[in-house]
Amino acid sequence: MPGNDLRDFVLHVLDDINAELQMSLDGMELEQLLWRPTGQSNPMAWLAWHIARLQDARAADLSGGEQLWVTDRWHQKFGLPADPSDHGRGHTDEQVDAVRPESAAALSGYARSAHEFLSGQISMLEDLGSSKALSGNSGDATVSDLVFRAVHGGLAHLGQLMFVRGLVEKRHWFPR
Repeated sequence: MPGNDLRDFVLHVLDDINAELQMSLDGMELEQLLWRPTGQSNPMAWLAWHIARLQDARAADLSGGEQLWVTDRWHQKFGLPADPSDHGRGHTDEQVDAVRPESAAALSGYARSAHEFLSGQISMLEDLGSSKALSGNSGDATVSDLVFRAVHGGLAHLGQLMFVRGLVEKRHWFPR
């Protein structure tokens, strides 16, 4: 497949999101990952899980297949149902609290797997700007919608994740 500047750019951004997510989780204890700055804010574990869930769902939509959350049984490592429609949108405080990975390694492992799945799907796309409608766990969306949401959502939630890491450690946090 010939080079595609837009695809290469998107893959580069997704690689950076994954690298900074992994750096943000590195060295953290599970208790730190579950810490909530306030009763109505999201902990690092939930933010990283949410990024991974959305990447997994978008990759499944692009592939026309199933999510790793279900097929690879990642849901079991989080003590959650194998519900492919649960990505965290609209979660109540109780639902946020229920996202409890069995370990920091499980959290980073799922995030890495979801990233690889999404990157693999995007690398095979002929046209990232396609207006071809896809139906799936992300609702009715076009290829370009899914790619945009993957980049936008990943960057937005990554910034939140890094901010919370700084609060946990009571210092400025930026992994590079």
